[in-house]
Amino acid sequence: MPKLYFYLKRGKDFSCSLVKKKINIGRSEDNEITIDDPYSSSHHAIIESSDDGFMIRDDSSKNGTFVNGVEIFTKTPLKKGDEVLLGSTRICFDKELLTSVDVSDVPTSHTALNTVIPIDNILKKSDIYQTLGPTSAPADLKQVKAEYNALSVLNEVSNALLLHKPLKELMDQIMELICDHLPMDRGILMIKEGQPPQLIPKIIRIEKEDLKSKSIKVSQSIINMVLDQHSSVLTSDAQSDTRFKEQESVIQSNIHSAMCVPLWNNQEIIGIVYLDRISLLDQFSEDDLKLLTLLSNLAAVKIENAKSIEDAIAKEKLEKELELASQIQQDLLPKEQPASEKFDIAGTNIPCFQVGGDYFDFFSIGPDRIGIVIADVSGKGMGAGLLMAGFRAGLHAEIHHNYAIKKMVEKMNDFVHRDTTTNQFITFFYCELDEKEGKASYVNAGHNPPVVLDKKGKIIRLERCGLCLGMFPGAEYEVNEIPLNIGESALLFTDGIPDSRDEKENDFEEKRMIDIFKKNAKLSAQEIMDKICKEVETFTSGAPQQDDMTLVIIKRIA
Repeated sequence: MPKLYFYLKRGKDFSCSLVKKKINIGRSEDNEITIDDPYSSSHHAIIESSDDGFMIRDDSSKNGTFVNGVEIFTKTPLKKGDEVLLGSTRICFDKELLTSVDVSDVPTSHTALNTVIPIDNILKKSDIYQTLGPTSAPADLKQVKAEYNALSVLNEVSNALLLHKPLKELMDQIMELICDHLPMDRGILMIKEGQPPQLIPKIIRIEKEDLKSKSIKVSQSIINMVLDQHSSVLTSDAQSDTRFKEQESVIQSNIHSAMCVPLWNNQEIIGIVYLDRISLLDQFSEDDLKLLTLLSNLAAVKIENAKSIEDAIAKEKLEKELELASQIQQDLLPKEQPASEKFDIAGTNIPCFQVGGDYFDFFSIGPDRIGIVIADVSGKGMGAGLLMAGFRAGLHAEIHHNYAIKKMVEKMNDFVHRDTTTNQFITFFYCELDEKEGKASYVNAGHNPPVVLDKKGKIIRLERCGLCLGMFPGAEYEVNEIPLNIGESALLFTDGIPDSRDEKENDFEEKRMIDIFKKNAKLSAQEIMDKICKEVETFTSGAPQQDDMTLVIIKRIA
């Protein structure tokens, strides 16, 4: 049975087995697993089993869910050894960390640091070019030799990193190359990930077997100096230097010498590299610090390039999946308008993203009865689209020739509440047209009130008669009726239409939509719908679409 291993910024690490098919994780105590993490949401993520294994999905968290450093937006499969980041909490799937990295908050005196060099001073054009050039002063042969060695190493490493590799494989190779040229006992490559960004150990190298079971203590103060001052830091002979009395994280680890440098990609620091020596007698030198800084700069650029390539591949894959999902979703919407001798009906859906959360549908319920639904799932994108697809399936199972509207709506409310998170719901309007009696029986569950235009040009609103679906279990809903006489029309819509904005952030507004509806009342349902859509398109020209837009027009013609 797979296990989850939790590594917390504060509090004790723990593990648990995945004994349930669905596990909610977050700060709230009503989760199956509660984590004490101020950067985690009350309900942050969900892990659930499937036929293919375990999947994780974000639960509409504030700071996002990251798997192996990449933020996820859809259900994502988990493989052994995958690392999940929720806020500042690190989770390893079915594989325990053999060596942990403990970043200590013990304050450090600046006088305890042997060498601190700003990275700009190291990354500027090497002095070797001036040393080897024409000069009247005698060359510093020791400096020339050190810089020539550094350039040779950089050239070798650069050639070794020419070919593209997957990010994890690349970081492994980078640490291996660093260790080859700067012998050490332990090394860590840490990358900034998550929201808020934090340093996550990605590669840990332990050269001596007896050190592999021990935690690596790294001073938070040294890391802060590297990040805040854009500097490389060298500490040497910590055991004999009286200036390290306050450096508990250094003294307790018996560190003989250590270096910490930024992974600077020429634009920002994306992480750090830390090396230390415990058993090796030779201390790191200032030349070692400069070489590690140069290697880390090269590594940071390569890492960013690899991330860009992987992001592009992932984006292309996601776009293809979204295109397929969009096509599937559009296939779930009505292909044609319902046939009726008494009513002229037209509907359309324009998603904001490739996959949207708006929904409309038509139902043939035996002779002389037509069901019409329009709904809006909270949120946008793939999550909203998946909820809409499940909701549609449930609705089609409930609407049949001998159903009761009230009972159907209340069952769908409980279905949505049971199968969604606390911050997801559906605004829902359903009406059944009776062709014999010329009336509409309807329920409005928190949806934008549809507009009915009577023969005298008066506007009637079909106001809400219950909460949005999914907000509370066991909610009751009232069924109302309204006559639809010959020549009268109804306008059903989602808020994406009145809330559409132009380039100056002005709203299209309901009044404008209703005025178009009234002005074109004598046209067919399809023509009225086309007029409204055209006006919205003209109004928003040049501005991005803000939300899904759905529209249904009903006209009584006989």
